[in-house]
Amino acid sequence: MGESTVRTAFRLTFTDYHQDPNDSDVLRRAVTVQADRITFDDSHLNLWLAGTHVGEFPLDIIESVCPQGEPGRRRESPEELRARYPQMGHAWSTEDDARLLALYQQGERDFDTLGKQFGRKPGAIRSRLAKLGLESLA
Repeated sequence: MGESTVRTAFRLTFTDYHQDPNDSDVLRRAVTVQADRITFDDSHLNLWLAGTHVGEFPLDIIESVCPQGEPGRRRESPEELRARYPQMGHAWSTEDDARLLALYQQGERDFDTLGKQFGRKPGAIRSRLAKLGLESLA
């Protein structure tokens, strides 16, 4: 079996804040490591990129591991995102808050639908509802 040429990354979330592997002065709750392979041994998670060991983390500090990105898929530029979500990055008005609250109280829970109505990402809708005390981010 040959080496993988697909470049991806893994997002590791920790159970608590831990020292950043690349900067000893920084504590992090999560890190993203460029890697194309993941292995487990001796109670550690190991990450590899093109056959080179690029990270080792004790399993007892890891809350979750998620692959990031998809092969061949590129990230949207800020301009492309703003074209899809014209209100992205803009402050919420009191009128928008009132409209969002009314829709939520009427039973609308589809963040994609709400995002389209408000010109914002679905995650921004969920965050706003959490700030308004109506939706948990957990």
